This record gives sequence, structure tokens and C-alpha cells, in this order.
Amino acid sequence: MNTEGSDPAKQAYIMGLKKYRDGDLKAACPYFSQAIDGGIDDFDILYYRGMCHLEVGDYQLALIDFEVLVRQQPENPEYIFRRGFAHYKLGMSTEAIRDLALVPEDFDDCSIRWHYLTVLFYKLGDYEAALGAIEKALTKFPTIPKIWFNAGVILAAMNLNDRADLAFVTASKIDSRLTNASRMILE
Repeated sequence: MNTEGSDPAKQAYIMGLKKYRDGDLKAACPYFSQAIDGGIDDFDILYYRGMCHLEVGDYQLALIDFEVLVRQQPENPEYIFRRGFAHYKLGMSTEAIRDLALVPEDFDDCSIRWHYLTVLFYKLGDYEAALGAIEKALTKFPTIPKIWFNAGVILAAMNLNDRADLAFVTASKIDSRLTNASRMILE
């Protein structure tokens, strides 16, 4: 790590890390930007800032940070996942699918990607791919009602009504608010 930048840059970096570790990512982001602008080139700082951007909903800025990180470490599955999530939030379906599909299947730290892929494939009308993704999501998150509900939506779209009804009932048992929910995909 090169922290040879000016003292204000070092102080900004230290404050950014403190805020980040305290869970105040919104407050940490400007400190990381100030540190970067001041010459701090610690590789992790870009990751921290990208995570801050994601937390506050600045997906375009997060995309820029994670694009740089992926170019520097193209095999890092977390960076690829985070870039894919930024694409997802920005409505860039093709790019999001590409990135989320690049994350190795056995990389469990980003298993929620199966949920995002489900939503993307469903919205594109590729119900077979959506079904494959939701089945993987269910193996990773069998107690999340939204995933069961989405399984019902996909199965209903495929006219597999008995299985769809079972998925909707399961979702409702986990979260009764879904009992009368509109049968639309949940993001």
C-alpha cells in the first residue's frame, strides 16, 4: 500500500476505514474518494469505495469502481459479482447476466446471484433458464419466501400449475403477507 499521499489523504483514508468498519458506508464513501484523489493507491480502497457506492445506491459509480477492479483481477469472482449486481440495478440485463453467469457455481459467497439471474431470465421471457436459476436459489436459500414465491410465478408462467400452487403455499407459510400478493416476480 502506498500511503505516501498528503497528510489529508492519509487522514481521509483512516476516517474512511473507520466509518466503513463501523458500518456507516454512506459516510465512508467521500473519505475514500478524497484519499484516492489525494494519491492513496491501496488496492482495497477501490473495493471499499465501490461497496459504499452500492450501499447508497450510486450504482453507476459502483460500476466504474468494480469495472476497474475486474480489469485488474479478471478472475476475482466477488468483483465480477459486484459488477454484475451494479449492472442488474442499472437495468443492464445482458451485462448483468454475463457477469452473474461468470461467477463460479461453487462460489457460495455470492449465491444470491441465482435470485438475480432468476429475475433477469424471467423478465426476458426465458422461463427455462429462470427455472434453472430458481432451483439453484432454492437449494441455497430454502427459507426465503420471496424465492419460493418467484418459483411459483415462473412455474405458473410455464403452466406447471400444481407445482406453482405448492410454491405459493410454501411462500405463504413462511411469510403470510404473500398469501394475497399479486403474482408478479419479486425483485
